[in-house]
Amino acid sequence: MIDYTTVLDKASELIFVFDKEGKVTYLNKISLEELEYTVDSVNVRDIIPNVFDEESDIFAFAAGNNQSIDTDAYRKNHTCFPVRIHFSSDNENYCVCYMTDMRENVSMQKQINNFEDHVHEIIKAKDEFTANLTHELRTPVNGIKGHIRNLKEEEDDTSKKRKMDIVLKCCENMETIINNLLDFAKLENGKMIIESEPFNLHELIESSISIIGSVANEKGVILNYHIDDKVPGSVIGDEFHLSQVINNLLNNAIKFTSIGSVELEVFKTKQQGKDMELTFFVRDTGIGMSVDEMDKLFQSFTQVDGSITRTYGGTGLGLYVCKQIVELMGGNIEVQSEKGKGSTFIFTVKMQSQFICEGEEAVVTIEDLKKDFMQSSSDSSITDEITFNDLDNLERLRDLIEKTTLCVELDNWDRAEGFSGVIKKLAETGPEDFSKNAFRLVMNVRKEKKDNCRKYLSKLSDYIEDTLKSFN
Repeated sequence: MIDYTTVLDKASELIFVFDKEGKVTYLNKISLEELEYTVDSVNVRDIIPNVFDEESDIFAFAAGNNQSIDTDAYRKNHTCFPVRIHFSSDNENYCVCYMTDMRENVSMQKQINNFEDHVHEIIKAKDEFTANLTHELRTPVNGIKGHIRNLKEEEDDTSKKRKMDIVLKCCENMETIINNLLDFAKLENGKMIIESEPFNLHELIESSISIIGSVANEKGVILNYHIDDKVPGSVIGDEFHLSQVINNLLNNAIKFTSIGSVELEVFKTKQQGKDMELTFFVRDTGIGMSVDEMDKLFQSFTQVDGSITRTYGGTGLGLYVCKQIVELMGGNIEVQSEKGKGSTFIFTVKMQSQFICEGEEAVVTIEDLKKDFMQSSSDSSITDEITFNDLDNLERLRDLIEKTTLCVELDNWDRAEGFSGVIKKLAETGPEDFSKNAFRLVMNVRKEKKDNCRKYLSKLSDYIEDTLKSFN
């Protein structure tokens, strides 16, 4: 025969048995030690007083309850500790109570809660720091821009004006980074608000193209746009944040495109009543990405390759912010890309039209548009062939050499590497001596050897100036 009391005495749970009147008839070993009661002197109400009402039928309540109950168990000296109890009754006269000591669990939960509170405080402090820092950074950047603009108005030297334009462009890049940091803090805090106000979509796109066009022209990249005839001019939505997404994607496309073009196309892909879905395509002929690299794209503070930050700059926040904004506007964003053959970013947003559409109008499907884009890309691929001695190309090279020279003098090696890389690309179809010097320039920029960089920049500049004289 099995001695059940021996088995129960070895259990880690507190176990006791009580009768219909609530009198405890058995306590296992751990219950005797922990509660300090003796069997002949305790009632179930003494151990777990908070479970029963004063006039309730204890036995009926316990026998009919199959659920666990969290409560406190009281010792003989009236101190208590948290427990989880469960009742079991196999006959009409006795009921068993199993109690699990929850002190360790409660203590661990308190530690977890304290840790979570601490983490929330750290996150709050970080967000406040980010917001304060970005606001503080705006003041000196605006000051620099103001002084440079004033100096530019007083300056007649074209070369110096070009250098001032570079400084202004650097300030604009800094402002973009500041704005992305501010938006990131708002998104993390759930404070990003999407407005719904009427605005002219066509004017917004044309304004973005006009502003970013100067950046494209500076790099010699062709910038085109197309708004489908079915896209309404007047829409209701968030003009500022839509503009931010468009500008961010266009700037990104131009940044990673040395030769070729960047295109923006807009279509209406669905409308029911006033509710409308717009689809945007931003396509470039830039460096492209592999499948593995695309997986990292929309994560915060992440770029597909660490070397990209050095060559092209950026915080890795822009696409993360774009993704969050697009999703807040009821849409989604994706990318199609191939290494060395450019990228196409596709995003949708939900807006409202000023005009009601009867029934549901499926103007064109996104999948059809993707097929059209793939077909047009294969039919009209942009060649990388360059006529080296073309006047526009030579002037572009001269401009890039001046920018690289300024970056080298300012020890801005990240930007210098980006500019020198474009020079090297453009120099591939040029004279052998010129292309060799362009290659040597890139190598020395990477090693941050200022004197050598000056030497090769001077050689490249002299060749360009001599060649340009032949056009006069």
